[in-house]
Amino acid sequence: MIGLCKSAARALARWGWMLTVLALAISPARADQIRFTIVGPGSKLSAIAVSQLKNQGGDDDGAVSDQFVHTVSRDLQLSGFFRLIDSHAYIEKAQDSGFTLGQFNFADWSSINAEFLVKGSVSASDQQVTIQAFLFDVAGQRQLLGKQFTGGGEDVPRMANRFADAIMQAVTGRKGPFDSRIAMVSTRGGRFKEIYTMAVDGEDLFRVTNNPTINLFPSFDREVRRVAYTSYKSGQPGLYVYDLGSRREFHIPSPAGNLIGGTLTPAGDAVVGAVESGGATNLYLLGLDGTVIRQLTHGSSINVSPAVSPDGSQLAFTSDRGGAPQIYVMSMSGGAPRRITYKGSYNTNPAFSPDGRQIAYQSRSGGGFEIFRIAASGGSPVYLTDGQHPAWSPDGRYIAFSIGRGGGLGLYLVQGEGGKVVGNLTTKEDGNASDPAWSSWLGE
Repeated sequence: MIGLCKSAARALARWGWMLTVLALAISPARADQIRFTIVGPGSKLSAIAVSQLKNQGGDDDGAVSDQFVHTVSRDLQLSGFFRLIDSHAYIEKAQDSGFTLGQFNFADWSSINAEFLVKGSVSASDQQVTIQAFLFDVAGQRQLLGKQFTGGGEDVPRMANRFADAIMQAVTGRKGPFDSRIAMVSTRGGRFKEIYTMAVDGEDLFRVTNNPTINLFPSFDREVRRVAYTSYKSGQPGLYVYDLGSRREFHIPSPAGNLIGGTLTPAGDAVVGAVESGGATNLYLLGLDGTVIRQLTHGSSINVSPAVSPDGSQLAFTSDRGGAPQIYVMSMSGGAPRRITYKGSYNTNPAFSPDGRQIAYQSRSGGGFEIFRIAASGGSPVYLTDGQHPAWSPDGRYIAFSIGRGGGLGLYLVQGEGGKVVGNLTTKEDGNASDPAWSSWLGE
């Protein structure tokens, strides 16, 4: 591996099966392992038209309208609930009609078989953008939703994401996941693996790390203030945290041994770190200054890949204490771990659902991995798709994952319930993309 000293390589070798997990994380899966079809959550997708916004001043070139419409449309496509009607089929011109009830003709939209319609307006200046957006039921000729957003030009994508979430709420009864962030590992900047964050639609890319080495396994806190990750920037694995507000990185030291990885707790004021010492790897609850708050696992086995439940009460992790890597769950306050996976001889990378009731994980099958979900209390696992590194959306509907794509790795979206893949989150421009982490909603 690039940039690793010999002592670090020897340390990795001592970790046995964990080295295989790491190698798979930094090597593209075989493209021929993909065996899914991109489909929607149901047998029928609802046809929706997303009209351009009517310019009420300041958006003469249509740039704000274009950005808002593009983002809303991309979100709705990713949702798997909607079929976007091609704008070339639209009869009405946004600038020549109104955007509230009584100001436009529903027949212009029912004639192109639209079931739902998005219309709105924009007012823009150098300092402020105001967008009014509405969702209509075409057959019922009624308004289902109306929102007004005000902010700077840089806020338009978030306005669109929040409106897409509201559309999902109005149509399905559950808020969408789009006003959130995804962290990932990507080689888009060159051959090195760096941490990036992005909007769910792949836009608004932000580079977190910039070092000529390997960075892996990002995680968010609940308030999306920080990102934690493992980096080999010093020649050996270390745990780092990046503050998204101050844009500063700091290293978490470990007085108990080599801190080889970990995850932020939901509160963001501590980490669960995997500490290697004397051939064993155990999990510790650590303050951000490296202070040991509590040792969570004990013994001579390898305990890694920690995941904390959204309420902070439960810990899932991978351990070989039974002879092969399996998923275990325990209380964050301590106590005996309980094994929840028994099918398969190599299960790792657990991820809690937002309600804490389900755990997604990856299981090795032949030369690749498959993603399953299982009740946090245990039971029969449910196969979802081929892939690795599952990460739940904040609404609990979807799981982001990585899989081989044309010789490289890409991120995709699968339903947590139906196990149907609804779209891709990255393109070849993102290089090899892996290790997704999905934040909670960003808030107001």
